[in-house]
Amino acid sequence: MTKPSSVALLKKASLILTQGFASPKDIAWAWVTLLLSQEEPKRDSEDKRHSRIAEFEAWIIGLSLPSDPKNASGVTVSPEAVKASARNVFEWPHEYILPTTPAPKHPDSKVTYSDTITKPILDAIKDVGGFEDRLALMTALEGYAKEGKAPFAGITAEGIEWMGSTWSEGDKYNLLTIKTLNNRLANLRKKGLI
Repeated sequence: MTKPSSVALLKKASLILTQGFASPKDIAWAWVTLLLSQEEPKRDSEDKRHSRIAEFEAWIIGLSLPSDPKNASGVTVSPEAVKASARNVFEWPHEYILPTTPAPKHPDSKVTYSDTITKPILDAIKDVGGFEDRLALMTALEGYAKEGKAPFAGITAEGIEWMGSTWSEGDKYNLLTIKTLNNRLANLRKKGLI
């Protein structure tokens, strides 16, 4: 199967995930399309891609999310609600897939970050001399986790566990791996933070 790379296709998928409500099948299609665009080309068959879409659609339907009150048939849900539910189960396609021009920052504006992991990643880049060596960054971030710095919860064989801004006792931790670090660095680059 060829890697989805058509800009029109990726824009359509991004639009589905940013609108208020969409059908689970459309959300599943958009999600799988964008995730495949991030991966290296594989020899997945079209059947395998369709089975991934079907599996994800079934998972969305199983969430029993509130449906769009304006849609009488009740077959649409919010992609944002799916994203919130999926945070610890599935990887969400990152915003950097389609380039956006970062808005110019006012010199007096205070820098805020959309999640708790961004600042530690930026700190780690400074600590390793401004380089984006993934292994060096992971080592620095593991050091933060061992020191018990927020938002880190621990280190596992899979990666570094961290708590998001909405984390509460009993929730699953987010996982930072080399792959997700790669995605986050690309996102930060697009936003002009690195």
